[in-house]
Amino acid sequence: MTVLEHALRYARRGWRVFPIWPIRNGRCACGTACGRDGGKHPIGRLAPHGVHDATTAEATITRWWTDTPDANIGIATGAVSGLVVLDVDGEDGEASLAALEREHGPLPATPTVLTGKGRHLYFTYPGVPVPNRVRVAPGLDVRGDGGYVVAPPSTHA
Repeated sequence: MTVLEHALRYARRGWRVFPIWPIRNGRCACGTACGRDGGKHPIGRLAPHGVHDATTAEATITRWWTDTPDANIGIATGAVSGLVVLDVDGEDGEASLAALEREHGPLPATPTVLTGKGRHLYFTYPGVPVPNRVRVAPGLDVRGDGGYVVAPPSTHA
């Protein structure tokens, strides 16, 4: 399945997508030394407003991925896509999540995506504002309103 086909599949679920710079030859294709953000930031000439340009419009998505077939996929989180993602990074994130589950009970079963440093847990948007928050606890971030995740089959350095 091509990256375009993945992007269209996400859009058909109602998840708004936009193009993210791909990794080529181990480096971000944007051409700058972007460090940790390599393969994780929007292609500005296609989506000049980043996550705010995310769409489910198949013609736009097809145009974006025809222009840059190997572009990574950003999925807008929050109310616009009906999606909240818990980003669990490494051992710190797993320990933080375990502590929260001990205190509040286990999370429900949910789709999970493996990432370079951990995993993303995808949840249905609860219908009330969910802020996009970095560092809820060590190794735990919430991707909510105004945020985004880089989705499979995207690659990073």
